[in-house]
Amino acid sequence: MMKFHRFCSPATSPYTEERYGIFVAVWHLIRDKRVTPQEEADYWSHREWYEAHLPLPPYYSDGNPRRAITWFKDSTMGQPLLDRLLFYRELAGKYGLEIQLESTEAPGEIVYEDPFQIAAVRRFRNQAQQGGGAT
Repeated sequence: MMKFHRFCSPATSPYTEERYGIFVAVWHLIRDKRVTPQEEADYWSHREWYEAHLPLPPYYSDGNPRRAITWFKDSTMGQPLLDRLLFYRELAGKYGLEIQLESTEAPGEIVYEDPFQIAAVRRFRNQAQQGGGAT
């Protein structure tokens, strides 16, 4: 069985009801102007690289109506794609934003897949939305 991984902060998104992934968590530092101008410039450089090398799941253009979260595939771990996450992790750490690695073999219902990542909707949340799950 394949394993999937997310780098995320302890803070929970009110929209997805899941922990913020590293990209959104660090974006909050930029958005809230908590970083230096040089760090912000470096952020945009790294973000531009990721936008060129990591596919953006198409559901984001629709506002992510299923409230999916993305997970890196096990085969992506240790590749250069993740080496660049060091910038995000170090920036987060400098400003006291804890980033943890979460891993699972059961990410939920997979609604998107590319060579590097999947997006999934957790089963328990999906069931609760349909009225069939526990609260």
